[in-house]
Amino acid sequence: MNVQMAFNLFLVDHESYCSEQSIVYYRFNVQKFVDFLSDQLGSVPDLIECDVISRELVLAYLSQLRGTGCKNTSINTYFRAAKVFLNYCIDEGYCSADVLRKVKFLKKDNAPVLPLTQWEVDEIDGCYNDKTESGLRNLCIIHLMLDAGFRLGDVVSLTFKGINFKLNYLTIKGKGDKFRTVFLCLKLKRMLYHYLIKYRAYTPEDDFPVFAQVGTAEPITETSVKMVFARLKKRAGIDRLHPHLLRHTFATSFIIGGGNLEFLRMMLGHSDYATTKMYLHLAQQAKMLHSDIYRLDPVFFQAGY
Repeated sequence: MNVQMAFNLFLVDHESYCSEQSIVYYRFNVQKFVDFLSDQLGSVPDLIECDVISRELVLAYLSQLRGTGCKNTSINTYFRAAKVFLNYCIDEGYCSADVLRKVKFLKKDNAPVLPLTQWEVDEIDGCYNDKTESGLRNLCIIHLMLDAGFRLGDVVSLTFKGINFKLNYLTIKGKGDKFRTVFLCLKLKRMLYHYLIKYRAYTPEDDFPVFAQVGTAEPITETSVKMVFARLKKRAGIDRLHPHLLRHTFATSFIIGGGNLEFLRMMLGHSDYATTKMYLHLAQQAKMLHSDIYRLDPVFFQAGY
C-alpha cells in the first residue's frame, strides 16, 4: 500500500463519521506529513510504500515541527493529525506498530491563562459601533464566546434554527457532531435579534448560517473571524486576546459565580470531566489574584424553579 492511496482511504474512512471541520483539519495536516515524507525520501507519495515509514522518520517530522518556532500546543495540533493517520495505517496493516513506539506529544505550554476582566470586556465592546452591520455582527460573535462559551467553529456553524428566542436557549452542533444546549442571556438575545432582523433574512426554522460577510449573504469562515480578532487585539490593546480566551473566561466566571461543574461540562460540550476540571484551577487562580473577572448574567446561577 502506497502512502497516497493510504491517505485517500483514511479520508474516505473518516468522512463516514467525522464532521466536515475535522476532515478539513485532517486533509490539511496529514498532507503536511505526506509532503515531509516525500521530501525526505525523494519520491512522490504514490511511489512510497507505507512500510518504509520508520520511527526515525516520525521523530524527524516532530523535530521539524519544533523548528518552526510554534508553541507546543500548536505543534501538538499539527502532529496529532499525523499520529491519527499512522494509527490508521497500523490498524490496517500498512505499516509497523513500531513507528509510534514511545513517540509522545510535547509538554503543554506553561503560559498562564488569565481570563478577561470586566474592564477589558468594556474596552472590547467599546471598539465596535452596534449601529453598524459589522459592529453589531462582531459584538454578537464576541459575546457568543463570552456569554455562551462558544468555540470559534460553533460561531461559524450556528444557524437560525439553533436560536430559540421564545425559550431563551441556543443549540449548537459541536465537535464530533454532538448537539448541546446553552442558556441565551438577555444581553446576547437582544444583540442577536437585532442583527438578524436588521441585516439577515431571518426565518426561524431554517438552517441558514447566522453570520454573513458584511453586505452579502456569504457565510463567514473561521479565517474571517480570526482576522476580526487580529484587528481587535491591536485596537483593544490586549496582547493575550484570542478567540478561545473568551470561552475560558466564560467557564472560569461560571465556576467563580457558583455554577455547577456538570452543567459547565454539558454547556462546553466536553466528553469527560478531565478537561472541565481545568477551570476549577483557573477559578482559584483568579480568586487568589483578586481578579475583577467578567461577570455572567445571573440566569446562569438560578437554582430551583
